[in-house]
Amino acid sequence: MAIEKKTVKTIVAIVLGIVLMLVIGFVPPVTELMSRQAWQYLGCFTFMLVALISGAMADWAAVLATMGLLCAFGIGNVASVTAQFSGSTLWLCIGVFVMSVGINNSGFMKRIALWVLCKFPGTYRAQVTAMLLAGLATTPMIPSAFAKTALMAPMTAQVSEVIGVKPFSKQALGIWFANFACTYTLGNAFMSGSAFVALMIGFMGTTFTWGGWLAATWLWYVILIVLIYLFCAVYCAPKGEVSGDVSFLKEQYKALGPMSTKEKQGVAIVCCALIAWITQDLHGVDAGMVALIADAAFVCCGLISSPDANAKGQWTLVLFIGGVLSIANFMTSTGCGDWIASWLGPICAPMLSNPYIFVVSVCLLTFVLRYVIVSQTCCLTVLTGVFSPLIPGSGISMFVFVFTCYMATMFWNEAYMNPSVAGFVRMTGGKFVDMKLARKASIFYMGAVLIALLGSVPVWQGLGLC
Repeated sequence: MAIEKKTVKTIVAIVLGIVLMLVIGFVPPVTELMSRQAWQYLGCFTFMLVALISGAMADWAAVLATMGLLCAFGIGNVASVTAQFSGSTLWLCIGVFVMSVGINNSGFMKRIALWVLCKFPGTYRAQVTAMLLAGLATTPMIPSAFAKTALMAPMTAQVSEVIGVKPFSKQALGIWFANFACTYTLGNAFMSGSAFVALMIGFMGTTFTWGGWLAATWLWYVILIVLIYLFCAVYCAPKGEVSGDVSFLKEQYKALGPMSTKEKQGVAIVCCALIAWITQDLHGVDAGMVALIADAAFVCCGLISSPDANAKGQWTLVLFIGGVLSIANFMTSTGCGDWIASWLGPICAPMLSNPYIFVVSVCLLTFVLRYVIVSQTCCLTVLTGVFSPLIPGSGISMFVFVFTCYMATMFWNEAYMNPSVAGFVRMTGGKFVDMKLARKASIFYMGAVLIALLGSVPVWQGLGLC
């Protein structure tokens, strides 16, 4: 019965999308701003949004269907609707996704995390500090947020148990969140710290060097670190001291034995890639090509096999990114962007008049939409379709909009908003943290990320981004 209901929902959503596409594409009259082709493009874009928001189709399938419709209506040809698949953004995504596989297989990430954790005693505040620093140590060099967080989640439960933290208490939340926030969220401050940075750059329609990206995100990064530490070490702290013997961490570290050849190879490849990214201004080699060379090195060292690359290469996400970026390009060429700007410009003018107002408005709008739009990338797609025609004349760059919007999508007040977070919570064993408790950290994150984004505005102004 559940399958039948899902099938009916899918059919209804797809039929609705097709009806809206045809109505929008053929009913409105041609105007000076909107040609028939422009209306047809807007209809196809609407079909994609209905499919994405309703969940009737997987994100990547909805995008592929829309690309086919653009060709069917003669709005574009195969070359134009797949144009972004040859761009540097998509190849950076591919390179970084595959790099994550090699890094995970090398095993050095666990060694780094345990080495940091071993340096701190078994008091609550010391372990909060250790968890935060262990996350920060892996943040710039590991592009897979999922791998970093999945590795550390079980350790947070082990530490909580050993030092005597009560299950489902604020202290358990503090231990978990100190590491989770660093491994899952803060990697976005570095081009090498999160695979989704490439996605954001694609939506921005520009290019960044490793150093250029960090120059725009460093203050956001620092402010969030301070706020997260205060939340975990002060707000979540126990009234009396709790402590325990955390020597099991040292035992786990010793059990790893001497650094293996695979670990040394992984470290060497990642360090070389980081150096190449940081010095991109000197040698001019594209960041995506650096990642692909690193991938080849992982393969040569036996750290990535063909089955690994096929199974863990995030290929459906690659299809989604390349497709949606190609579809978005028609917003300008068909004239839809100008029409949207003429219609929404006067309404959104107060938001665009000041970068501080803009950041607050985008955050609040994103917070509200995420209760309706399940997918983070879908939410970003929807808001980009609305704002990208308005931003060029406002003095605010697409970086400010995209970075603000995507960072605001990362909260998890409800499990359906961010299934990955629900999975990471379950990895703690269900004994110390559950989604109800994790929601408190999510609400804190919403306020903290807004403060960090607002605090970054002077830096962005200094860089000419707003």
